[in-house]
Amino acid sequence: MTSISRREWVKGMALVTLGSVAFYDLSAQTKPILPTSWKPIEWTKDQDQLLSDWVGIIIPESTIPGAVSLGVPSFVKTMLDDCYEPTAQDAFRKVLNGFRTSLETYVKKPWTQANQAEKEQFLFAMAHGNLGADAQNAMSTLKGLTIQGYTSSEEIMVKYYHYVMAPGFFNGCAPVKKS
Repeated sequence: MTSISRREWVKGMALVTLGSVAFYDLSAQTKPILPTSWKPIEWTKDQDQLLSDWVGIIIPESTIPGAVSLGVPSFVKTMLDDCYEPTAQDAFRKVLNGFRTSLETYVKKPWTQANQAEKEQFLFAMAHGNLGADAQNAMSTLKGLTIQGYTSSEEIMVKYYHYVMAPGFFNGCAPVKKS
């Protein structure tokens, strides 16, 4: 049996560690990050505006900023694109595309003439399943994402939840009190 010095052992362990890191890094580069079936959702201008209106009805502007001014529609689009399966995305898109016509048949007015209360009542009916299961699922998805995006925005977290990124500040010049 041969003996090994500490220096040779440390050198060998360092080489093994660096080799495994390099191998892992090289093997990770050959694998695709995204599945081949993934495609981002293409949003038209009309759908963007409709989604903004929809989110603005859920959390409207008041003395505090509303969901639209805090950028929640872009959060909703990103979450739908990145975190939901294509079947759920298609169902949401189908409900979104039929939203204006459904509202117009529900309140018997064009979209531009319906007031805020009528739009809220329509969304309430969607959430309770009066307009079908797809509309109810789309509404629950939208409400959840809107609330998540709104409450996790910087404006709300800092000003209203008093969130501090790193609590417990360091003051190096504070006098030391002797007891």
